[in-house]
Formats: sequence, structure tokens, C-alpha cells
Amino acid sequence: MLTSIAVIFLIVWGIPGICFVTQAQTEIAYKPTDKFDIPAYNSTISFATGGTYERASLENNAWKFVNLRWNNTGLLENLTVSAQNSNVKITTYQRFNASAVAARLRYTVVGHGTQAFNFGLAMKEGGWSVSLNGRVRGENEGYSVSPDQTITITGATVNASISYFNLNAFGGTTESSDLPFYLKHRVAIATGIIVAVAVALTAMIRRRNQEGKQV
Repeated sequence: MLTSIAVIFLIVWGIPGICFVTQAQTEIAYKPTDKFDIPAYNSTISFATGGTYERASLENNAWKFVNLRWNNTGLLENLTVSAQNSNVKITTYQRFNASAVAARLRYTVVGHGTQAFNFGLAMKEGGWSVSLNGRVRGENEGYSVSPDQTITITGATVNASISYFNLNAFGGTTESSDLPFYLKHRVAIATGIIVAVAVALTAMIRRRNQEGKQV
């Protein structure tokens, strides 16, 4: 009887410890010096800061990261990154749950190839804002978006900033003909305002830089 109790005690107290060890083993640490090579595409992926991930695998010449964590930042459940003839260093990645901006990623690049990203998010009602080499661009002006929401960058030679706007934060869309024009089309109007502000800020910064050089 005492032997049976001892065995049960060891099982009860041992299982949490076993689970903890298993969970700890699934988190693999990475450093800024680590390179994730894509040999067929002559490219590498790296990160500006260290962190951990649960799994990283090269599939169809794209790195798929599962439960990626940055130091001092939150969790990115899924990220797929690919590149051709370029070395990519992801400098920041941010997720926003209660904001018009659902996700933002910035990176630097060496080379004149292409880069592709899929955030693994359910992007149904939203829009992209992309800045390449310090200039805000429109779709098909240095980047394109596929139906599965993979964004492919073709015009970055120095750096890029990719943001995805969650238009549901503006109240979504409606087709009711009884509503005023500005309410029926508030998503499109909100997107236009966001893009206009981004373009205006870029132009202002560029003008100030030019004035500074002239002085």
C-alpha cells in the first residue's frame, strides 16, 4: 500500500516537472549573429535583436517561424519570410490588437533582389502602407500583394517599412443605401486620409533634408 502511494506521489509531482522541461526545450534561442540561409535564392534572413522561437523551417525556399519572440516584445505566432538575391535583417516587428495598425515590420536589405513576407494574420478588411528607401509607395510601385496576403517587395535597396491597417478599427463597411455617402464609404475615406498623411510627412522630411543640405 505504501509503495503504491509513493508511486502515485511521484507521478503527480513528476508530471508537471516533465511538462516544464518539454516546454522549455521547445523554445530555441537565436542571436543577431545567426543567419537563416536560403541557398537556392542566394539570400539570408537575420534579426537585429535576439529572442526565441518554437520552430524554424525552410520550406519551398521560405523560412517559416512559429511562436517567434523578440527580446522585450510580444509573440509573433507565424511569420514566413523569403528573399532572392538579397540579405535581409529584420529590425523591428510590432503587433497591435486594439489599434488601426494591425502589424508593422521594418527591415534593412543588402542587394537588389526581392523580399516576401506573410504575417500569418487574418487580413480581410484592411490595407497596406509601404515605405521603400524612405519613400511611401503605392501598390505595384515597388511591391505587390497576393491573394493569400503575402506581400512581395521589389523596390527596396536600403530599407523598408511595411504596415497593415485594420480598417475594422474605423467601424467597418456597410452597403446600406440609406446612409450618407461619407458613412457608406468611411473605410475608403479613412484609407485615403492615412495614405495622404504618410505622403505629406515623407515630403516634409525630404524638403527639410534638402534645405539642410543647401545651408
